[in-house]
Amino acid sequence: MIFIIGLLCQILSVTTGVDVPCAARFGDSGYVCVCNATYCDTLNYPSPPAGQFTHIFTSNHTPGFNSAQGPVGYHQNVLTDEQYTTAIITVNTTEKFQKLKGIGGSFTDSFCLNMKNLSEAAGRNLLSSYFSSTGIEYKLGRVPIASSDFSTRTYTYDDTVGDTALKYFNLTEEDFLLKIPTIEAAKALSRHNLSLIGATWTSPSWTKTNKNFPPGYLQKEYYQYWAQYLIRFLDEYSKVGIDFWAVSAGNEPINPFIIGKMFDINSVLWMPMDHRKFVKDHLGPLLQASPHNTTKLITLDDARWYLLWWMDTVMRDPEVADYIDGVALHWYRDTQCPPDLLDQVFRQYNKFIIYTEACIIPRLDPGLTVDLGSWRRAEIYITDIIEVLNHWSVGFMDWNMALNTQGGPRYPPHGGTDSPIIVNASADEFYKNPMFYGLGHFSKFIAEGSYRVNSTSTLPAIKVLTTINPDGSTSVFLYNQGENNTNILINDINKRTAIRVNITARSMNTVVWW
Repeated sequence: MIFIIGLLCQILSVTTGVDVPCAARFGDSGYVCVCNATYCDTLNYPSPPAGQFTHIFTSNHTPGFNSAQGPVGYHQNVLTDEQYTTAIITVNTTEKFQKLKGIGGSFTDSFCLNMKNLSEAAGRNLLSSYFSSTGIEYKLGRVPIASSDFSTRTYTYDDTVGDTALKYFNLTEEDFLLKIPTIEAAKALSRHNLSLIGATWTSPSWTKTNKNFPPGYLQKEYYQYWAQYLIRFLDEYSKVGIDFWAVSAGNEPINPFIIGKMFDINSVLWMPMDHRKFVKDHLGPLLQASPHNTTKLITLDDARWYLLWWMDTVMRDPEVADYIDGVALHWYRDTQCPPDLLDQVFRQYNKFIIYTEACIIPRLDPGLTVDLGSWRRAEIYITDIIEVLNHWSVGFMDWNMALNTQGGPRYPPHGGTDSPIIVNASADEFYKNPMFYGLGHFSKFIAEGSYRVNSTSTLPAIKVLTTINPDGSTSVFLYNQGENNTNILINDINKRTAIRVNITARSMNTVVWW
């Protein structure tokens, strides 16, 4: 139930002196920003005057993106002002770590369908919110290869039994009416190169041990067929002008073993030793010999729980290691195992790490499936993004970019999830949850080609991530997880400059300067 708060933007502007760039309503547990066919809030990339910084901030009490500017000072003068400072953020831009790809989301059937259920103008505002220069400018997109659990049915591209020659392989109406036009529109809106990752959920039922779409092993006699199927997918999308930066051989190959019968979505089970053989003898050679030989091959695509065991097994064969470019992770078990595992795997195997799926499931935040206005859920995203990017991940991808008010559609038709944007098609409007703005801080100010650099905080409650960007800017991301407003001093020891900002309790902040 959404309760409309009339004149909220005006009230907040008067009482706090902050412009609120959204039409705010109170949802289930906090504020959402409402968009429709004629209005949607925007965020332009800042271009402050010389010697000025821009401070973008979001909190439960200041929905949307809010901004302020201030002077960049000479650090020796600012450092002597001890009365002002509660926490010092030290930035060393000469100590560089991984090169970043950026932030993104997934072009699921459900996302595309929910957007299509809006009027053309409202749908354009939704897509612009993610990809245009006035939106949060996603740089990454994940594309399910055929159906996922967020589709209205289960299907593959070759459900004709015994068609090992792929004679009847065909893209479906979901590709031609939903995914392809949505991806094309997103690419047209973006001023960036949109990097796409393809990921499979299930092979045709007739190729699996259980002869069904839910979890089952791929029969070994179909390994070559399955590799050819994946290359054929890349071929067909390339014909319409859509090429892929990376491809994953399987979504969550291990998770069904842990969840058991509750994991009823379409899936192929892989043990790492079987996956190793599939890559070495089938997919790896085929991909390298194909026109898509620059497409990266990523492995695992599952929770951090399994990372060491999986990589130690798969990478044991040096020929397989040569074929694999990176490892994909999902965030669902991140709180149950330390981020140091990422450091260990990166240093041991020298493969890039990228997070390819995240969404709010009941174990992460029990309660409503769709909790409109939940700041708590935004904080879960913010915390994880800062953590994994500080531990060698080159990017972070959300799951569904938009779902309906029940958290779907999903197949099988139960167990929806929350989403950064919720679509109310009957009112021809959509609601931007705080999760959208939490993600947006990072996606707006991390470009492909940005580098993570060293930064530290003297206050444990202030989590920090810093990047230097291709346009010469520095972005400092500050999450205040404490219950007190905090005076911050950002000390750039290389440029010998310093910035003072006040960040409110439980708020997300981005400070950008050149």
